[in-house]
Amino acid sequence: MDAFTPVVKKQLPAETLQVYVAEYVFRAFTVPQSQPVVKAMPLRVSSSIDFFLGDPFETVDYQSKQVAPFTPCTIRGPRTHKKYTISISGRFVSFTIKFKPTGLYRLLGMPANLFCNQAIDGQLLYAAFFGEITEQLMACRHISGCIRIIEPYLLRLAARQHKIYPSKAIEQMTGLIFTDKAPASIADFLRKVCLSERQLERNFVKEIGTTPKLYSNMVRFENLLRYKMDFPRQNWTNLTYEFNYYDQMHLIKSFQRFLGINPGDFAPEDFAL
Repeated sequence: MDAFTPVVKKQLPAETLQVYVAEYVFRAFTVPQSQPVVKAMPLRVSSSIDFFLGDPFETVDYQSKQVAPFTPCTIRGPRTHKKYTISISGRFVSFTIKFKPTGLYRLLGMPANLFCNQAIDGQLLYAAFFGEITEQLMACRHISGCIRIIEPYLLRLAARQHKIYPSKAIEQMTGLIFTDKAPASIADFLRKVCLSERQLERNFVKEIGTTPKLYSNMVRFENLLRYKMDFPRQNWTNLTYEFNYYDQMHLIKSFQRFLGINPGDFAPEDFAL
């Protein structure tokens, strides 16, 4: 972000939790009150639990323009389109538990599609549990302190849901999707997975939160955006074919679906990427 230099720290979880959690992320920065930073919240593949430990910030629904109430602990599934705009000023501090594809489903024991395109107040779901965690985290200023607080609670959740296992076909399918920066077609993957298309889709929605086809398209699109940010001089025509889009119109339709803009209007600084 332009107005400040953020502190971003990442760390892997304890080995016992690595079947659920991909990583922890701690962010901290300060924005002058007179110069709020406004960002669109784009699609995202990962599910997470996010704790906001600094000053409240404003979240506006992109379609309805309604302001969402600020919640210090939110549970988020995959986001399939540009859904919110956030306006940040003052002191921003966040601690995020970023999950592996089936991690949120396994840890909470709830269908993942309930969280797709949602930011659910954790304290409404488990009032005492997430209320207690959030209160303790408020005093943390470093990622190590946050992890010391959070991991005993995550281990307790894991012990409670120890009998919930992801479908082997889902694990195999997500592994195939993440193998390449431009995932192959779902039809190609289905030939490698020993499950009917209908059953696979039903299990995928339950354990991941979206259909396999949409999830694969989201992974490809996220990879495309990251690549463009790393190599800004690459033109969209070359990237269209490098990321296995049929043609430029196919790429344009993906941009409009996921970000609501055309490729030529994409500016990374406009989004909370």
